[in-house]
Amino acid sequence: MKQILFIGAYEKSDVLFYVAKLLSVDYNVLILDVTANADYEYAYPKVEGQDGVRQHDRFDVIENATLETYQELQNESKYDFVLIDISRKDELQRWPSADQYFLVTSHDNAVMQRNGVLMNAFFQDKSHSDLIPVHKLIQESAVFPEEVIEETFIKHPIDWKESFIFYPDERDLGSKYMNQHLSMLHTKKLSGDLKSALQGVTAQILGMTTKEAKRLWKQAERGK
Repeated sequence: MKQILFIGAYEKSDVLFYVAKLLSVDYNVLILDVTANADYEYAYPKVEGQDGVRQHDRFDVIENATLETYQELQNESKYDFVLIDISRKDELQRWPSADQYFLVTSHDNAVMQRNGVLMNAFFQDKSHSDLIPVHKLIQESAVFPEEVIEETFIKHPIDWKESFIFYPDERDLGSKYMNQHLSMLHTKKLSGDLKSALQGVTAQILGMTTKEAKRLWKQAERGK
């Protein structure tokens, strides 16, 4: 069971839903909601009275999760990938090492400042002699270069890896709102930038080529 940590105060439930949909074509996938604002509570339709593990599309979701939730899952072999959406400072501070790390951010000052608090917590008890590889998933702005983000976290031992960038687009926002009411995610109307970023993230997780990730996207769109 591999755990992929998505760190950031950026609201990213739709991002993790799309990545989970792609991974679930061939694997058993779980999303753990460890967010400060319970971002998944109203992000998808639910069966009334159902608690605990909830199925959405072809993957599972656990809301209001903690490190103890993840530790209990380690005793099982049900999932191939656990995607952890984390924006709780207290949980991030004590979270153990993961298989891969993604910082999800934008250039919005509130997001940047809160991400600074999260990264301070994450690195608080870690050795500064060991670099931690981190990918960036960025909602980009034409005003600020990507280097601004790296400069914000320069005091931490981070080995920055490939960045995946997308831009604000009404199509993506419309798809997010629509999918909040559907049991199966629709991906055909997403912007090209977001599709490319999501394919890049998935390719990185699975160790596949961009061409293979595009093929996987088409399979997911067909529901196969």
